[in-house]
Amino acid sequence: MVTASERNQARIVLIAAFILCIFAKGCGYQFAGQMTELGNQYKSISIPMFTNNTSESTLEKIFTKYFREEFIQNSNLPLVPSREADLIILGKIDGIKTSVVSYREAEETRESRVTIRIKLKCIQTSDNHVVWQGNLSYYEEYFQDPDPIITLQNRQKAIHFIAQYLAEEVHQRLAAKF
Repeated sequence: MVTASERNQARIVLIAAFILCIFAKGCGYQFAGQMTELGNQYKSISIPMFTNNTSESTLEKIFTKYFREEFIQNSNLPLVPSREADLIILGKIDGIKTSVVSYREAEETRESRVTIRIKLKCIQTSDNHVVWQGNLSYYEEYFQDPDPIITLQNRQKAIHFIAQYLAEEVHQRLAAKF
């Protein structure tokens, strides 16, 4: 008959072995969202400059930066020029909208929301097959300040947050697909 003490010792040994396996090289454990399987099927990726169909200048640079950073940091695919890539992610910023969320007084805005829509296509370059495509949007609130420069900075932070969030979301969707 196994005593409670022996069961607890066995549990501790199993937990320690599991933790050791997680940190050991080559045990096959991988963090969710890493694109190792995508990397087995494809050897390189390209993310050209997004196109911007809005009147808001620099959005294309912001989104391209965050998408490239996400794939550089969280996949095992090297980022290369389009002519050398096995996979290309094409992005288009399709819309941006600002709306009022709350007021301080009758006509004074306290908080606003910026919403950005993007269209994406992931293309396999060997045969121009569209591997994945989607329309995504996300929003973030920001505070209005009596100083318009601070309000602009708050809005820019919200835009950067949206770009980073959508880059992470697309990376996770592609990693889940493969």
